[in-house]
Amino acid sequence: MTLVALWVRRHATLSELVAASDSRLSGGESWDSCPKLVTPPRPATAMAMSGDATTAYAFLLQAMNACLLLDGNEVGRTDIRYLARKLSDMYADSRHGVTDLPAAQNRPDVPELEVVLFGWSWRRLRFEAYSYRYDSSGTLNMHPIRDLEESRPYGVYFAGDGRDAAKARLRDLLDERGAPRPLRGQPDSAEQAKRANLDWEPLEVLQDLIEDSDVRTVGGMPQLLKIYQYGLSAAFVWRTDSGDFFGGREVKHGERFDRRIARFAEGTLVLQHSDRSIMNTTDQLEDTDDEH
Repeated sequence: MTLVALWVRRHATLSELVAASDSRLSGGESWDSCPKLVTPPRPATAMAMSGDATTAYAFLLQAMNACLLLDGNEVGRTDIRYLARKLSDMYADSRHGVTDLPAAQNRPDVPELEVVLFGWSWRRLRFEAYSYRYDSSGTLNMHPIRDLEESRPYGVYFAGDGRDAAKARLRDLLDERGAPRPLRGQPDSAEQAKRANLDWEPLEVLQDLIEDSDVRTVGGMPQLLKIYQYGLSAAFVWRTDSGDFFGGREVKHGERFDRRIARFAEGTLVLQHSDRSIMNTTDQLEDTDDEH
């Protein structure tokens, strides 16, 4: 299982879609170095997984193949909604090939799954996200995620078995900081909702749950990914006092990387260029996360 957080950080004129997750797979044992955020071969698009690992990883691999199969998907000429619908049909069809079932079982078990596709829609000029889940009958359903729309105050989407705990902690955090709550029906509620935006609060909640020993299915190092309006996505190396981590895995001593580094300090995300690149220079710029 896992916890994934997805939200839009809005600046004065531009926005960015942020995804964060933990790195733990559990199911009789806990494995704390597993990628949960994946960028398929397509601009400004990413996917996140939760639920049964075998089913979820198979979904991600099928999505990568779908992008490679059609040039329009690979280069981003087709819009993300088109890709979302194709993935729904494709994966539902691939599950028909499940065989070698136990005796007296004529259909596979319904997987516990939530995969999220998200990215920039050039047709509608906004960030969009789609969730894939099975219902009790074993039918794969695709749901547009509305929590990222401007009309949703403090809009964030949590996926995984830690979602309820994450929602509760986020509410408590916003209350502690005196965040205003727009009320429906008020004359300026729509404008208030647009101004009620999240910064790094979902990432703080994720870190709290990772560190909470009572939440056994959420753990490992945070993973962080951003999608930008100019058509690119970026995954970050996560830096702590104990080392550097990418996709949950520790980047070993002497191992090079070119990805930018993210670390969290006193409620602020600090970004810097890689100081372990083969092209590394001694002077590295460091800045808080204000890329716009």
